[in-house]
Amino acid sequence: MNPMENLYEMQLQIYEIFKTQNPEFFDVVFEVNGKKLYAEKLRLSAISPVFKSLLSEKWISKNDAIEIESFKFGIFKQLLNFIYSGQCRLTEENAFSMVEIAEFYQIYSLKTFCDGYLSKMDLSLENVFQFLEFSTKYSGLLKLKESMKKFIFKNLYELLKSEEFLMADKFAIEQLINLNYFFLKQEKLFRAVSI
Repeated sequence: MNPMENLYEMQLQIYEIFKTQNPEFFDVVFEVNGKKLYAEKLRLSAISPVFKSLLSEKWISKNDAIEIESFKFGIFKQLLNFIYSGQCRLTEENAFSMVEIAEFYQIYSLKTFCDGYLSKMDLSLENVFQFLEFSTKYSGLLKLKESMKKFIFKNLYELLKSEEFLMADKFAIEQLINLNYFFLKQEKLFRAVSI
């Protein structure tokens, strides 16, 4: 076995221990929606500067449970799952929340992982402005932005005629223009909207 294979095997063993959630193996306990999740201070602190600060001696004592109020249990558990395994279960229902938690804890590899998933989600005239707003709020979602760019370019005239475009607020329209999604000259854009 080469060193990378050894490291991978050891990581799999650590992940199996994490899945047991046996308190005996961990030195940090989180309480989320009344349920407990166990983890290791060293691993969390190495991955996230936010965890490093949160888990410092000045904030908690060894036996205190850290209450997590900002995120639901399932989202926080998927965050820990990602930290221990390098992957998590993303769905259309949790993908946006996973980006939010990745941003909050400054775990950019998780945000990149989510970006790949979001970029493959189906865009439509009905949801493109939601995706646009989200991608503007959280920087670094490059694959999602590229996917939106292709969708908008392909469906530009339908988008300009859609109810969603006509109901969009000024901010959404500015984001479309600022992101250089419109490859038309201004007069062609206004003509397309007014037809």
